[in-house]
Amino acid sequence: MTLETLIRELEQANPVHSSSTRSVEVAWSKVRSTIINPTPERSPLRHRRTFALAGLAGLAAALIGVVVFQALPSPVSTPTSASATPFLKQAAVALRKITPFSESSPVVPQPGQYVYAETEEPNGNIFKTWLSVTGAAPALQRWTSGIPGEVPASGSVSNPPCTIAQASPTTCVSEAGYYPDMPTDPTALLAYLNSIGVVDTANPPSSDPVGWENSGIASAVSYLMQSAYLTPSQDAALFTLMAQTPGFTMVPNVADAIGRIGVGVEWNYEGDSGVLIFNPTTYAYLGIRTWPSAPDFSAPYHGDALIGVSIVNSIPSAQS
Repeated sequence: MTLETLIRELEQANPVHSSSTRSVEVAWSKVRSTIINPTPERSPLRHRRTFALAGLAGLAAALIGVVVFQALPSPVSTPTSASATPFLKQAAVALRKITPFSESSPVVPQPGQYVYAETEEPNGNIFKTWLSVTGAAPALQRWTSGIPGEVPASGSVSNPPCTIAQASPTTCVSEAGYYPDMPTDPTALLAYLNSIGVVDTANPPSSDPVGWENSGIASAVSYLMQSAYLTPSQDAALFTLMAQTPGFTMVPNVADAIGRIGVGVEWNYEGDSGVLIFNPTTYAYLGIRTWPSAPDFSAPYHGDALIGVSIVNSIPSAQS
């Protein structure tokens, strides 16, 4: 199957309305590109370690590169079960059928490069991150307000370096953008995520151990899918890990922060709740929404939408 055929099939499965400027819906978080001498547009970002994790983003218009689309098989049927397990298993099966990036694409992150990502909130706030591929260089985060007249209109944060080898629950959370050694076995994966400080499920509280684990895993999945360059098999392992964890439920027809409709995977913990949103056909991660209570879709939107992920050769200067 040619690249053009893959792109055409993905576009047909996920039509982009002509009124929308977000053609990256076709590309989702699995669009990968190599940028030669990028000049990222100006704008800053919030601190990434919030629960709704400011995330990644996509191919900014100012960046020029070679895009590799990863088309996914369509699901056998539209999931309707109250449990999210069938949908999560279905996603994992589909993702494992994809040819690995190492075989289908020359795009392999290099130690001196960065994983660039961008998310957007309902009010138009744009958040951008540049994570060192290895985590050995400081991570840059910038944000730009989408609210006219808001002061300050922008801001930025630089996180200290933290490599995969340095990361642990008691030292630092990994700031790497690429995890070539991430296990694809779900059991080993959970232990790995604990070891690099991305999740902490080792000592759950007796009050709600299931909710604690759900919340931790959901947060880790959001963080990784919004900020790291993951292979299809790694994504599949994350879906399988959620499928094997009791307590996740499915919510059909959930809108992300920019209006894209997907399948929600919901969890609850001690009164708080959240939902991860995925494209029902491609299983692309679309975004996250959280509540300080039971889910209330009429409440103000707290969360963000992933625009895309790419590989760049450098980060913008402090003056840019």
